[in-house]
Amino acid sequence: MGQSGSESVVGIQHISYWLPPKILDNRLIAERHGFGEEFVLQKLGIKERRVLAPEGTLSEMASNAIKQLFRETDLQPDEVELLILVTQTGDFSIPHTSAILQSLTGISESALIFDVSLGCSGFVIGLDIAISIMERMGMKKGILVTADAYSQIVDRDDRGTAPIFGDAATATYLTQEPRWRMGKSDFGSRGANYEQLIVRGSGTSQDPKGSLYMDGRGILGFTRKVVPKSVKLALEANGLDLADVDRYVFHQANAFVLDTLKDALDIPSEKIVRSLVDVGNTTSSSIPIALSREVWDAKDNPQILVISGFGVGLSWASSVLFRT
Repeated sequence: MGQSGSESVVGIQHISYWLPPKILDNRLIAERHGFGEEFVLQKLGIKERRVLAPEGTLSEMASNAIKQLFRETDLQPDEVELLILVTQTGDFSIPHTSAILQSLTGISESALIFDVSLGCSGFVIGLDIAISIMERMGMKKGILVTADAYSQIVDRDDRGTAPIFGDAATATYLTQEPRWRMGKSDFGSRGANYEQLIVRGSGTSQDPKGSLYMDGRGILGFTRKVVPKSVKLALEANGLDLADVDRYVFHQANAFVLDTLKDALDIPSEKIVRSLVDVGNTTSSSIPIALSREVWDAKDNPQILVISGFGVGLSWASSVLFRT
């Protein structure tokens, strides 16, 4: 397992998100797969999920999140010096979808713009990448975007994946005057198990296009073994113990996974953030959505957060956020 440097100067000022208007609720899922609506809610903690319309695009969804960020903050398009898009369902293989986002949002041509191909660990790793670049280059304002449209790659007849995933996009405003700073991180990959979460036929090696395959039992075993260790290593790197943390914001895979991590780390239930009942598993967007909804304006004013993402790759990343 690797670790990244010291507490950052650049940090998070604001997070905006955008959800497609189309709702896929448990009634439709239950009718298709032959199990009760309450079973999905109780087992997965999901009541409904948002999905792109058939004619929708990833760039449309992601650009809406960026525009929402511009509306909610004083950030202007021509001030953006860095734009990173974390996605695995871009509009095209070539070009990178972040280039399309630039054209849709009016971000300056002098900005550094690129995509990062990561899934559920992508927000944490993307933060480390963006902060590192901004601090090295002396950049003052940047945006980290997460967006995935799993509705376009999930087989709706697959009982293992169809009830879980939803579409969403987030835009995180990074600045030298943040509300939250990032501490040291722990991260790693287990590429030997890459086939446990895969879309065969989606690249240059196979044809025709396939749909998402997930080895749910294998992913759960990986999560149970790797994530608690990663969280403890990140805390140790920052001189903290489990009890020092006010909130744990894990990737919102499903309720069963969150309960598994709670038990493995022996964390009080009230410290586990849950924000998936009306959106489902939104992959790389799940942590920033949870932060925006459940943490930013919480009445008890949490000061120390753990964020931890895990999934495709198989990969994982855990870090600590400190309120400034």
